[in-house]
Order: sequence, then structure tokens, then C-alpha cells
Amino acid sequence: MQVIKDEKEYDKIWDKIYSQFCFDSSKEDWLILPHPNRKYTLDVIWTHDQEKLINGIFKRMCHGEMYALDWQHDCFIFSPEEDIPPDYWYHDEERDCNVYFPCYYPDGDYHFFVLPDLSCGLFGHPWRKEIYVMGDSLIKEFERYKDELGIK
Repeated sequence: MQVIKDEKEYDKIWDKIYSQFCFDSSKEDWLILPHPNRKYTLDVIWTHDQEKLINGIFKRMCHGEMYALDWQHDCFIFSPEEDIPPDYWYHDEERDCNVYFPCYYPDGDYHFFVLPDLSCGLFGHPWRKEIYVMGDSLIKEFERYKDELGIK
């Protein structure tokens, strides 16, 4: 896991999110995804086991690095192979601040977990309690586990 500290790289990633997905937190249609996608409503706040289940899905589906984007906060390059525990945080001595790795459940801000080529991902809306899953293979996996995840 690596925090994206380079401001130009951070801005470049978010510029791609804004332009390719028409992300706009102020709009009713806050996200327009160009690839096959499915919207789910979240019935429960995910437990550590459910977070691990989703990480397992990403581990099987997305080999290599991904972005973990937490809107208006630190963002990361990570691999699901790292098995980062839910609620993981540490103190960054260099910046003298706490760094929180986002959970898959959107718990207060927009959370996006996407491949670097933006072809597949999980997008969470914080107060609507909804997620979008993008990419045929990823959708199939979420459909397979939707009862365990409490999504409809």
C-alpha cells in the first residue's frame, strides 16, 4: 500500500474520474459509468467478514495494483493481495497526520476502488447507502455473494 502523495499524480487520477465517469457529488446522477455496471442498495453496514469477502473478490478478479480513492482524503495504490485489515490506519510522521485506508463500505465519503485503466471497480455513495459495481466479471461475483453482503 502506498499513499499517493504526489499532487500531480493525485490530480491526474481524480481528473480521469471526473471526466470518464462524470463524477459530480452535487448532482442526483452523481456518477455515469461507461462500462457495464449494476447499482446495489446496502441493507447493512459491512462487517469485517464482509469486507474480507469483497477483498477476496478483488484478489481473484484484479491481479496487480488498484486505486483506493477516498474523495477529499488520502488515496492509495494497493494490491488486494496485501489483505489490508478493515479500519487500518497509521500515523504518518512525515506529514504529522493519521492516514486511514478506506473500507469498501462507503462510510462517510465517496469511496472508489478501481483498476488503473478504470475498466473495473466498486464505487460507493456515502449517505445513499448504495454502491455501483462496474465490469461484467465483478458484477457476476457480487451477484454470487449478494445475500452474504446484504445488497439488493
